[in-house]
Amino acid sequence: MKLLITGGCGFLGSNLASFALSQGIDLIVFDNLSRKGATDNLHWLSSL
Repeated sequence: MKLLITGGCGFLGSNLASFALSQGIDLIVFDNLSRKGATDNLHWLSSL
């Protein structure tokens, strides 16, 4: 299965992305990073 998440750096999108990856789903995340602190929700990426 493949999944596209828009707004992937927000609270909901980043949690959905983390869950999808834990389930072995192929993932594409799109976010324009326009919100200050948008990358703060991506700390889980360091564990990949």
